[in-house]
Amino acid sequence: MKVLIVFALIALVAVSADSQILKYENVADGEGTYKFAYETDDGTSRVEQGDQKGEDLTVQGNFQFVGDDGQEYKVKYVADGQTGFRAEGAHVPNEYVDKLSTL
Repeated sequence: MKVLIVFALIALVAVSADSQILKYENVADGEGTYKFAYETDDGTSRVEQGDQKGEDLTVQGNFQFVGDDGQEYKVKYVADGQTGFRAEGAHVPNEYVDKLSTL
């Protein structure tokens, strides 16, 4: 659980120094379930929730940001102990994502 909190903090630090945080939420029940979310005024946002049952941790979430090219990028993801990390997004090349399960 400590690692997840560290990742949430790193995500906040990664937000541009020029942007303002509009929304921030961080909830953990101490028994393996957590949720965090943030949104900034530059169009960056992230929502993630996780649930740990025994040794299995299942995480799902999404994030979005405006790239240097002015385009908005959105990614949805799920990660678990059985199928690993899976991401979806208009700019994520599926031919590489599909091959990850065979590596």
